[in-house]
Amino acid sequence: GSGQVAEGASGGEGAERPVPLMHGPTFMANPLACRVASASVQLLLDSPWQSRVGAIAQQLEAELRPLASSPAVRGVRVLGAIGVVEMEEPLHLPSVQALLVRRGVWLRPFGRMLYTMPPFVVSEAELRRITGGMRAVVEATESALLEKGARLESEVWRESQSHAG
Repeated sequence: GSGQVAEGASGGEGAERPVPLMHGPTFMANPLACRVASASVQLLLDSPWQSRVGAIAQQLEAELRPLASSPAVRGVRVLGAIGVVEMEEPLHLPSVQALLVRRGVWLRPFGRMLYTMPPFVVSEAELRRITGGMRAVVEATESALLEKGARLESEVWRESQSHAG
């Protein structure tokens, strides 16, 4: 009966395996998590999210598009509330993150991509801080390119950052 099922699922006495069933998150509908998800969706639907996304897109376009002229940048793309600066060379993750954190920004570059997907409630000033951090990465990369007179490799950029301070 149900006692055998409970013993089997919990890995308790009488279970074939002394390990509990490890699929709780897969098979259970956690009532609190479901309620939070439902409330979150309702908050989104009750907000002017479309106009917020439009404003974010306009600001990303205005603040990131000028970076496209840098020799260190392959391209800039904005789609809704997503802004991407594609660099010519792969970014050195520890160096980039350290530079951004010093500016109060947390982004996680991926290969050559430096991107942001800010929350729809981001303020203009908060988004300006994010795009300013992205600009700082481009400027640091460009500076290393110009100083070294060669295409940037991760090691060259890391070396230039260690000398910068």
